[in-house]
Amino acid sequence: MRLLSLLAVALFASVASAAPKPNILFVLADDQRFDTIAALGNQEIHTPNLDKLVGRGFHFTNAYCQGSMVPAVCAPSRTMILTGRSLFRIPSPQAKTYDGPTLPGAFDAAGYATLHVGKPGNSFRVAHQKFGKNVEIAHQSAPTAQKCADAVIDFVKSHDGKKPFFVYLAPSVPHDPRVAPGEFHKLYDPAKITLSKNFMKQHPFDNGELNVRDEKLAPVPRTEDEMRKHLADYYACISNLDHELGRILDALAKAKQEENTIVIFTSDQGLAVGGRHGLMGKQNLYEHFKSPLVIAGPGVPKGKSDALVYLFDLFPTVCELVGADIPKGVEGKSLAPILAGKETKVRDHLFAAYKDVQRMVRDGQWKLIWYPKVERFQLFDLSTDPVEMKDLSGDKVHAKKLEEIRALLSREQKTWGDTAPLIK
Repeated sequence: MRLLSLLAVALFASVASAAPKPNILFVLADDQRFDTIAALGNQEIHTPNLDKLVGRGFHFTNAYCQGSMVPAVCAPSRTMILTGRSLFRIPSPQAKTYDGPTLPGAFDAAGYATLHVGKPGNSFRVAHQKFGKNVEIAHQSAPTAQKCADAVIDFVKSHDGKKPFFVYLAPSVPHDPRVAPGEFHKLYDPAKITLSKNFMKQHPFDNGELNVRDEKLAPVPRTEDEMRKHLADYYACISNLDHELGRILDALAKAKQEENTIVIFTSDQGLAVGGRHGLMGKQNLYEHFKSPLVIAGPGVPKGKSDALVYLFDLFPTVCELVGADIPKGVEGKSLAPILAGKETKVRDHLFAAYKDVQRMVRDGQWKLIWYPKVERFQLFDLSTDPVEMKDLSGDKVHAKKLEEIRALLSREQKTWGDTAPLIK
């Protein structure tokens, strides 16, 4: 175990000492944006079970997928999470074999019973097959969340308790087509849904790929009524998933496992649904691309962090939380030191990429998006403009900052093995 692990695990003494190792319930939603939990500020959405997790746990406000080289961003995102590897170093999501580190492999080695429940497509099926039990459930609109929850509940009820368990629940919800049972759609009147401050009828310029799949889900120019309807359906699916999460947590309580289970809730990435910047999908690198990230359970304090984190940081994090060895080849950085209050961050800046169309880098304040195909930049001061409405790249006052952050982007391209031409 790494020296840092020994320091970070001090907070989790009950985890690494004589007490039984905690179970892990890792919930990975599909396309759920970071700002879709009521307890984190969205007063129009109904998420009582996620609210309880936030209330007793720790959440991160800047959790990012590192991007994608294909429009189906969830495929590389889930592959990064399951392998702990970065975007340009993951195996192909379609690979038939893989000998590198995987989450199920790490937890099997640590003595855990492992279960995967989730969608078969646009993920890393080789890793699915390494779970002790693998239940793949294709997207079936309204029943999907319930069928996935049922599989987890059946596992919890039948688990003999001889080993701790690692459950990886990764359904295709709230991904489109956004259809939930009627009771959840009834929670939302589209006319009462608030659009974001950065709603636009269309993207203000050609970004190099505006005619991609997700952007075809609604006509352009976007209308406010149409975008409110999409958001209402999106929220309904999230409320449906929240309800099913509640059923799982109830099953854990009945099995007397709730107090010994660490719950991680996140999403493979967010998206622009609702017309943010005139967009609908995840094939872009604006801040709506971020995921929620909540961790709650034994030894995890209440709190929050604005640290810049990748979703593939969760691989080493969950290993450290249970005292498991972190396999060689894992690139993520454990967030356990942040949870333990020993560190405030694990990196100074963060990089992301989308195909050969966009590159992004940000630090705690500044963010640059580069559009190589159209030779355009956007520079945002996120401290004063968190919804990215004021592009400062053409402002002479910020010319030096633009030069600095362009140089940073070039260095990050080299660091992460970016296959695209370096920024000039």
